[in-house]
Amino acid sequence: MAYHPTQTLEIEGQYRHHAPIGNGACWLHFTKASKMDLERLLDALSVHPLAKQRLLFGTDIPMVDEYGQHLFLALFVIRPELQTAKIRLLATERYVISYMEEDDPLVEKVKERLLHHREHAIHPGYVIYHFLDITAIRFLQVIDDIADRIQALEKQVFKTPFANEIGRSIYRWKIRIHELRQVAEAQEEMMKTIQHTTLPYINAETNPYMQDVAGRFARITAALDTFKESLSGIFDLQLSLKSDHMNVIMKTLTLVSVIFMPMTFIAGVYGMNFEVMPELKWRYGYGFALLLMAATAALIALYFKKKGWWGETGTKEK
Repeated sequence: MAYHPTQTLEIEGQYRHHAPIGNGACWLHFTKASKMDLERLLDALSVHPLAKQRLLFGTDIPMVDEYGQHLFLALFVIRPELQTAKIRLLATERYVISYMEEDDPLVEKVKERLLHHREHAIHPGYVIYHFLDITAIRFLQVIDDIADRIQALEKQVFKTPFANEIGRSIYRWKIRIHELRQVAEAQEEMMKTIQHTTLPYINAETNPYMQDVAGRFARITAALDTFKESLSGIFDLQLSLKSDHMNVIMKTLTLVSVIFMPMTFIAGVYGMNFEVMPELKWRYGYGFALLLMAATAALIALYFKKKGWWGETGTKEK
């Protein structure tokens, strides 16, 4: 796909119709299907060999490099499913060449913007800005989605504090956020480099736009740092809730055991079968023993309740 807002004349061969007139610029986009055409175009433009290699084969991290009067950018576009798509740009004074293995809606978004702002389409700096800006906006949209998911995870902790899946989800999210932060941090550093470049098409006119994008990438990095802290807090919260719940269970079991201890003692006393035990031959001895055990248990339970150790949410330690 090629986008060119002006009539074109200059490059020899099949790319003659893509060459800009006068001081205008031209944006050309290529995919894997047209990679051979891209190689021939780079040869025709006498692009620096390192710039050509990076445009064709990419890099492992977002980056920006200057090669004479050429500016190379490698951007990582975040998709809603948290996968990354790589797009490489090569900017010269009169051309912006972009390349992706597979097309992404980002390309159409840039095209729409340039159609609405045709004055930007003839300046490489503005074309680069639109790529960077849409990349940052896509990242921020993913950030909003992650924030909602982390909030839902926090609510789930209160509903099911014993669910082991919560801990696994937190671990998976930490890995994803760490990977996203590496990308965001690299692109934030890339923006700082672009703002200080001396190339003629990244100038005082385009710098305010670049500063705006740099601010967005800074927000992304800060948000991802906050997410990591939030996930650690959620994990600690789950451990705390588990501990509190276990304490309640142990407290209940302990109180029940204490209540039954005197009852067991009374039953043990009357179960010794000594010959001289008047209550054994007493007509009401059985009922008396049961009543004594019940009364003892009730008195102990009332004592615990009065102390606030049982049956109340608040503690009334005395």
